[in-house]
Amino acid sequence: MNFKKIFSIIFGFGTIGLLSSVFAKIQGIFFPASMQLFNRLTWTSYDIIQLITKLVCVYLNCIAGGMVISLFGGEKREQYITAISILLIVIWLWISIIHPLWFWALLLTGIIPFVLIGSKIKKNCSH
Repeated sequence: MNFKKIFSIIFGFGTIGLLSSVFAKIQGIFFPASMQLFNRLTWTSYDIIQLITKLVCVYLNCIAGGMVISLFGGEKREQYITAISILLIVIWLWISIIHPLWFWALLLTGIIPFVLIGSKIKKNCSH
């Protein structure tokens, strides 16, 4: 693996991580209660909307990360390495914060496809 491909992984991973932190911070500023969602065993419809918002934000971050991977010359292998790295972090978070199961299941199943979608969007835009 050459440096260009290694950097694509690092920058793609960094993009997903940085944007996830930024979106979580923004959501916490506008909706302070969203920071305690994972401590609850039951949720209101408002809480469900907050969880879906978190889910959509992570998917958008994965799309952006996939685009960055392609921008820096990464291909399928680098996309999968980055997505699996993010997946492992999410699994660790899931083990730490068990509830709600549906949220974690949707999050885990969406990471790889959305990274690949982002990469495909970048490739289609450059042709």
